Amino acid sequence: MKIDEFLPDPVCIVPFLNAGKGSGGFHEDALPVHLARSRSLPDGVSAVVVTADLQGREKFSEAGGQPIRLLGEVLPQRLADDILPGLGLPNPSDIGIVLAGDFYTVPALDKRGGTGDVSSVWNAFAQRFSWVVGVAGNHDLFGPNGDSRPSRSASHVHFLDGESRTLGNKLFAGLGGIIGNPARPQRRTEDDYLTALDGLLSRCPDVLIMHDGPQGTQKGQPGNPRVNELAELTPPGLIIRGHAHWSHPVSTAGRLQILNVDARVVIIERC
Repeated sequence: MKIDEFLPDPVCIVPFLNAGKGSGGFHEDALPVHLARSRSLPDGVSAVVVTADLQGREKFSEAGGQPIRLLGEVLPQRLADDILPGLGLPNPSDIGIVLAGDFYTVPALDKRGGTGDVSSVWNAFAQRFSWVVGVAGNHDLFGPNGDSRPSRSASHVHFLDGESRTLGNKLFAGLGGIIGNPARPQRRTEDDYLTALDGLLSRCPDVLIMHDGPQGTQKGQPGNPRVNELAELTPPGLIIRGHAHWSHPVSTAGRLQILNVDARVVIIERC
């Protein structure tokens, strides 16, 4: 799977509330929604929606104007009811979803970061779309006990962490979390991380979903160069990643094509 065309101007924006830096208050922000095109989408879908790092809360709620739901809970309905039909994609059952991690932010929006349950985000996408596949970010936990992965999922929901699934004739592989102290949630040592990545690359996936990932070729496209070195040996069709924001979300780095969806949504429609 490859991106054949990326439209740099957003087709729309979704307003939300973002946490202030340090101990500052929250502020209004905007999530850009971009359109891309591909001649090699999975069979059975007319588009694939890709996103990550939706670390905010809805702009308004019914509880005295206080933000409650996670941005990732609100977005699926907005996509299904408004954004996708406006692009000529009215049938959610024709849409696949790729989630590249980090969908939690603290309810009070009084600080950046925080780790918590993002099951509601995955469930909201699963209720509306054909299938959901993705990985965990370093801020993501699942369920009331704070598990590192969902305890069980519907048959059309595919949580990957060192695993792969075939969806519509395309092999998706996934590696969640980041390199760090494994005593903390969603972290591996660098050796364990690269070993897991090498195992996934040996399967020659059409799409590799990561939370962190390789660097791009342009200024403002940070990443881990050791991931680039490893992925260049057996490059997947497309690497989807989040975690670190890129000023431009697409890079062709050597034999690698990388799509970074940190704090953005990309709708990939069929050419």
